[in-house]
Formats: sequence, structure tokens, C-alpha cells
Amino acid sequence: MFPNSDFIINVLVITGFILIHLSSTFLLDKKGDVQAFNSFAAGVGISYAVIHLLPHLAYFQSVLIDEFGWSSGVLYTHGIYALVLLGLVLSYISYKIDERSFSILSKKDQLSAEKAYFWSDISFHMLYNVMIGYLVIANVLDEPFYALTYFVAFGLHFLMNDWHLFHHHGARFTQIGRFLLVGSIVSGAVFSILVVLPYFVMISIEAVITGALLMNIIKFELPEGGDGSIKFFLIGTLCSGVLFVFV
Repeated sequence: MFPNSDFIINVLVITGFILIHLSSTFLLDKKGDVQAFNSFAAGVGISYAVIHLLPHLAYFQSVLIDEFGWSSGVLYTHGIYALVLLGLVLSYISYKIDERSFSILSKKDQLSAEKAYFWSDISFHMLYNVMIGYLVIANVLDEPFYALTYFVAFGLHFLMNDWHLFHHHGARFTQIGRFLLVGSIVSGAVFSILVVLPYFVMISIEAVITGALLMNIIKFELPEGGDGSIKFFLIGTLCSGVLFVFV
């Protein structure tokens, strides 16, 4: 029995993410390229979040209402958005704990601090990848166009994440980290084939990922001072906005 077309498309999305992780450090090896791509990726991410993710969250909220029989109250109106906020807060806390721990440990032993920082940082991104790998293969991307927009937005997001990891961890990321990220996204994909989670659990994971994505855009990708390019940010926003709305 041959796999259906949706499954094939989702496998192609996973394959694309794998190739991005494997090649990211070679794709952006010049400072100017990184600044421009960072700003462009931020524009795409913002467009994707506003035009695609927010409407989906409204739909997901209705799913939770039907699943749990909510008829009124805070959860009836804000349940899914609380999960988005949770993802954003957890992502921010993770970054701050990493930075503070590195600052404290580096005063005692620089090498041990760098090693601990790497494993803490890469572990967070591995968990992130496992969840995304699961959602892609679990057919949350139920339309080819939605799969395409997901790949464009998260592909650029992965590319910039990888560059930041490479910038902070250097050879450790090149020799170990990128392969761990590949393994984690494959693990999530395989897990989704073996274990079928209830739909409300999957959309809850999607909401948490949305919050983490927004935090990442705010913290790392939005143009800041002389380090970003307003031109490429606007190009990314306008081009992806038109694509997401009209195509």
C-alpha cells in the first residue's frame, strides 16, 4: 500500500529541515549575509505569525471548546492563548537561565561553563525540534499550501537558529550540535508514526511552539540598531505577507 500524498509532502518538509540543519553553517558564512537573512527571516516570521498562526489559534480555541465542553469562563475565551503565552515565557526563561548560569560558571571555569552552556542550549532546541517533527508527520499540515508556508517560515527560522548556535558554540555545534538537531527532528517524526496523540494535545503543542517562535523572533531576529536591515525586514514582511494572503 502506497503512502498518501499528504504523508509524502510532510516527509519532504522533514527532509528539507534536515538539509537546512546539515548545511546551515555553510550557507551563512559572512557577517553581512547573516544580518540580511536575519532581518528577512524576521519579516517572514512576523507575517507567518500574524496571517497564518493567529487565525489557526482561533480555530484551535474552538477545538478545545468542543473537546472539553467549555461553555463560558476564562478557558472558553483564552485557553489556547494561555498556552502560547506559556511557550513564550518558557522560551524566555530558558534563555535567561542559560545566560545567567554561563555568567556564573565562567568565573570559575571557562571551559566547563562553555560545555554546560552548549548542552543546555542544544537540549532546548532538540526538544523544540522533536515537537515540530511530530506535528509535521502527524498531518497537522493538512493542506499542501499550509505545508509550504510552514516549511518557508520554519526553514528560515531553523537557519537563523542554527547560525546563532554556531555563533555561540562554534566547533561544538558544527561537530555535534547540528547532528543532534537532525536526530531530534527525525525522532519526533518517527514518534508520530508510532504514537498517535489526541488532537487537542497536538494543537496544544502547536500553541506552545507558536509562543517559542514569537519569543525567538523578538529576541534574535528583529532588526536592532545597526545590526539589522530594515530593507530586508520589509522585503521579507511584504513578500511573505502577499504570498500567505493571496497565493
